[in-house]
Amino acid sequence: MADFDNRRDYRGGGGGYRGGYNKRKRGREDEDFESARYGGRPRHSEPPPGTRIRKGLLEIGEDPLRLPDDVAKNIAKLAAENWEDEYVRDTFCIVALKLVAEQPFKIPFVAGVVLYANGHNAEVAKEIITRAAPQVQERLDKGEWRGFKLMLRFIACMSQLYEEDGVIPVLEELFNRAVDLQTASQDDAIGIELVKIILLTLPYLIASSSGEAVASLQQKASELLEKTEVVASTPHAFEGHVDPYPVSGDSEEKAMTAVSVISMLQRQLQEEASSGWQLKCIPQVYVPKEAPAADGDAEETNGDASKEFGKHSFPVVNVPSAVIEGPRKPFPEIFFSLYADQEIESVPPTSNIASSLLRDAVVDTVNILDFNRIVVAKLLSEIDCFWAPGTFVKRSTAFDKLRSLQAEGKPTWKPEDVVIDSVFSQLFQLPSPEHRLVYYHSLITESCKIAPGAIAPSLGRAIRFLFRNVDSMDMELGYRFMEWFAHHLSNFEFRWKWAEWIPDLDLSDLHPKKAFIIGVLD
Repeated sequence: MADFDNRRDYRGGGGGYRGGYNKRKRGREDEDFESARYGGRPRHSEPPPGTRIRKGLLEIGEDPLRLPDDVAKNIAKLAAENWEDEYVRDTFCIVALKLVAEQPFKIPFVAGVVLYANGHNAEVAKEIITRAAPQVQERLDKGEWRGFKLMLRFIACMSQLYEEDGVIPVLEELFNRAVDLQTASQDDAIGIELVKIILLTLPYLIASSSGEAVASLQQKASELLEKTEVVASTPHAFEGHVDPYPVSGDSEEKAMTAVSVISMLQRQLQEEASSGWQLKCIPQVYVPKEAPAADGDAEETNGDASKEFGKHSFPVVNVPSAVIEGPRKPFPEIFFSLYADQEIESVPPTSNIASSLLRDAVVDTVNILDFNRIVVAKLLSEIDCFWAPGTFVKRSTAFDKLRSLQAEGKPTWKPEDVVIDSVFSQLFQLPSPEHRLVYYHSLITESCKIAPGAIAPSLGRAIRFLFRNVDSMDMELGYRFMEWFAHHLSNFEFRWKWAEWIPDLDLSDLHPKKAFIIGVLD
């Protein structure tokens, strides 16, 4: 009798379960098809509006391949069409105001979204203004001057929403308080801080205005500039104590001119006023819709052309009679720059308002987001995306090429130089930087890792400038330079063109240059 084979053949022949070893995996198409067959919806549906709005706001301006105004229009339309959804309202308002407070580069973009949304649904702008007003007042009352400046800038960028004069009366009241403080004490620095806030708000106010209001705002801004001249042009008693390159004798040439930030701002704005307030570097995100044509049709460029652009009351901002100092004591500032006013303009010259606007935005970003150096380094590597087209040359453009570009009248400002210049201004801030020195060290290191080809050449020129003038540098800053350079090289295998400094080895060990080299190697 033949043996009976009780084993089943699972290979697809005679009688076994054919699907036991079916290695064909069910794909997404199968799942979506089957769910559609039985009345279900596909698993990979579009995210809800609130999620898309949040993502769009957080990433606005960061993609160089997408026009900011197109992105702003899409977000605005999505928010306006779903404004009845409480989650959409909360998400839009919270994320927008957080961006204003934490990422100054994006303030004109967020304001543009609100203006476009107002063309679809006036309730969007009304809700944003209602939520922003108490935040402005809270920061003013507490003396949180950076936060107050940024929220005031945001409100100024939405000047086309208001029925009245907008932010101008607030700026005038701030100036009155500054005069009172300066009259009480010539050593006061809070009054200078208030005037600085006024001067940094005016460019954004003018740039965001349009239509019949432009001429009126420009006139009022010019009148305000005449008033601020008194405070801005008066040297502060402590300016000599924060000069990075003090001079012991009249014959000694300084490495850089110690220019007060507030006096430089005043001159720049006066120059802008005389040239018609061009403000070329500020991005124009919002483009007002055109007036109706003869046949009654209008081209839709800022929302629903069938709806009238809503106007709103300006939020109430009460400037207290007694302005407090705040958590960080204000101090007069000197404009520190490694590259400014040189033969080839790799950064804006100190006569151009762009130098102050770019520096202010970069410095605020660096000091606000100190809890995440990686995010800061990423934002700084994309700085050219947040300003008007044509402000900068392409990233990683060789310095030698700038000379030919300058001769052709093309932009020569390098985004990498602007970033390095701004970070070093904080690293070398006197009497003390806002954060620990190691934060600025690590930020420079992170920037080198993200864009080594772009940052390294700029950093090399910065190091050579600082070493060339280390013997006339403030002693405290000399120590900071030495500590940073040693720390930085330790992260990059101590690679440096040491041969450049061989002639300095013949100097005395007490000479600042020789002492610097010894200190770094030790």
